[in-house]
Amino acid sequence: MSDALTNPKLDATSQKELEQFLETEQAQARVQSQIHTLTGLCWDKCVGSISSSFSSKEQTCLENCVGRFFDASDYLIRRVEQQRAAAGVLTE
Repeated sequence: MSDALTNPKLDATSQKELEQFLETEQAQARVQSQIHTLTGLCWDKCVGSISSSFSSKEQTCLENCVGRFFDASDYLIRRVEQQRAAAGVLTE
């Protein structure tokens, strides 16, 4: 382990860097969780039975569902970036 993680006496800069790193990791974990959840939802909603290929209805449904997922992901990422920017301005 690095000294920063094993030494509880961190200077203010190191503490802030560690907090930002942990926040980033938690945000990435939340995004991954959302990806997993939405993938399952799209599959359950769109795919009736497993076969060698998707029907045109299944394919269209999956495309639309995935498109909405990307729209939602883009929105979430922009929102997190806005919050970080606002927090950075407020804490300086």
